[in-house]
Amino acid sequence: MVWGGVGAGKSTLIQALTQAQVSRVRKTQTIAYQEVAIDTPGEYAERGYLRQSLQATAFDARVLVVVQDATRGTSFFPPNYFLMFPQPVIGVVSKTDLATGAQVEQATRLLRQIGVVGEIFNVSAINGSGLDQLRQSLSTYLE
Repeated sequence: MVWGGVGAGKSTLIQALTQAQVSRVRKTQTIAYQEVAIDTPGEYAERGYLRQSLQATAFDARVLVVVQDATRGTSFFPPNYFLMFPQPVIGVVSKTDLATGAQVEQATRLLRQIGVVGEIFNVSAINGSGLDQLRQSLSTYLE
């Protein structure tokens, strides 16, 4: 299950991980069950009253992937939010091709602050950096 704010790159990441041709993605309007992923609308993360839908859907997931856009300096989740889930929670810093090192470090800190205790991967779905490592890690949870 992939979580993150509007425009964080969740749907593009799913395309890249499944090795589909990365193309312009449509706005995710509702929680979407795909072959190997659950894609979620960013609005559900950004508006606290909608997060309960994500919490309920999380019961269907083997692993939670939290995406933090490296070009955004804030997170929409409260501190330690992801500590409540029994599933493994890993982080993804997206859009690393657009960010400086300092922004990537800040995104990593934000992921830790919201309770991502698992691995954190720096990726670019556009140029492919970090995707192989993330794919390999995810495969261990999905076997």
